[in-house]
Amino acid sequence: MATQTAVPGCTRHQGMGFIYVCKSCDDQLICMECVTDIHNGHTFGKLTEYVTSQKREIQQYVDKLSKVDIPKVEEDIRENETNGGQYQAVIRDIKRQGEKMKDDIDRNIDMLVNMCTELEKLNASTSEKNKAELNRYLREDLKPKLDRCQQILASGITADVTTLVREIRNTATDPPTPGRLQTVEFKPGSISTELLEHMFGKILVDGEDQSYKPIPTPVVLDDFKTSFHYDVCRTGLTGDEAWLSYWDSDSVYRVDTKGTMKEKIQCKVKVQSISVSPTTGRVWFCVRDDRSIREITTGGDIVKRFDVTDTPYSLCITSDDMVLVGMDGGIQLFTTDGRAVSSRAGGPCRQVAVFPHHMMSCKQTGDVAVVDNEGVRYNNYMAGEEPDKQSYVIVMDKHLNLKFHCKDIGTTNPNRSSTQSSKFYPFDVCFDGAGDVLVAELVTKSVLLIDRNTGRCMRTVYTSDGVEPLCISLHEDGTFWIGHRDRRIKILQYK
Repeated sequence: MATQTAVPGCTRHQGMGFIYVCKSCDDQLICMECVTDIHNGHTFGKLTEYVTSQKREIQQYVDKLSKVDIPKVEEDIRENETNGGQYQAVIRDIKRQGEKMKDDIDRNIDMLVNMCTELEKLNASTSEKNKAELNRYLREDLKPKLDRCQQILASGITADVTTLVREIRNTATDPPTPGRLQTVEFKPGSISTELLEHMFGKILVDGEDQSYKPIPTPVVLDDFKTSFHYDVCRTGLTGDEAWLSYWDSDSVYRVDTKGTMKEKIQCKVKVQSISVSPTTGRVWFCVRDDRSIREITTGGDIVKRFDVTDTPYSLCITSDDMVLVGMDGGIQLFTTDGRAVSSRAGGPCRQVAVFPHHMMSCKQTGDVAVVDNEGVRYNNYMAGEEPDKQSYVIVMDKHLNLKFHCKDIGTTNPNRSSTQSSKFYPFDVCFDGAGDVLVAELVTKSVLLIDRNTGRCMRTVYTSDGVEPLCISLHEDGTFWIGHRDRRIKILQYK
């Protein structure tokens, strides 16, 4: 110990220097006198070793300051100096997206204008040909005949009169048939502000959607209970009325928002499912027993439109007046007279399904959403009696190309089965104004909003206070009909 160099400074012993640190007293500096004085019996350490370790700790702090803390602050300063550039880049992206959408609109305008211009030229050419042919017929046929008749009448020669009458009786006057002039009109599509916002994009702040505005709690407009069972509810041309049907009944019903039955139609066959044409307002339905597709005319008569080869479970009339039929094993697109619509590959527009029992198409996008329960009933599914089967939502484009399967709340991979243990049993679907999918889900007793591109559940828009919501129909005016298993219907204002 005596070989260590003392460091002057002990305040207790004049002239004595520090030479040790007392480990028992939190590394207090002590001299030789302190060792035998108040620190007698304590544990000591060499001052030189302690100072060396302290210098090493200071050096580590210096390294942290110079290599980590200061560079980070300097980087933060630079980021704050250039942060405006990020916003300018976002602004440029927004403008670029807007210009692209405007260019697409301009191209569509040019295409339709060019189409009208070509049709106008075609009609003008046909019109000129018609005029030339009619003038020739007038000049070379009708007027010479008129002149001859007037001459013979003026002369009064009996032989000429009788000869001319015989000629008139035996001569048919067949004017030339003019070429048909095409009629043209413009049928504007529905403009949806929500869909435009969906197409344009969103601003994300720290990865969160700041442009999202929460859907307010729906306002209940009316609440009533029907005297009959139903499992399909479809609004008509307005949100003031809806058509109801039940898979085991031969009747369809038209009711208003107060629950008043406005019309009951006896179909004389069991109506499997119904759809309301968005263009005519007439009800179509499919019959499981004879595999027929039928329409109820304005006067209430029932017309059989066509038959399908497989058992039909559901149908939907699109805004293009096409007929979507969900059948045993698949979904197929037909014209209203029963001709199968071909896809771009040359085959029929068709999508694989097992038991597609509820279906709806989107008026804005043309997308199609279908609920397929694979033949497993709700009670059996909840009891786990058929674990290899489940109910799910199929979403397709208007050509029936698959976009995704929604097999649980949150599934986003179109080719992945559910890995969640939570139960999921959707029963009916419809679309909102932005083209996203509304799903009546029995397990959670709620209506869920599903993103139309990913299948991700965005939010719950309605939760029943009792029984399960069985069927849903949203009119474009925001009138939202929700039918429940206890025959109760709630009508909400959806925003």
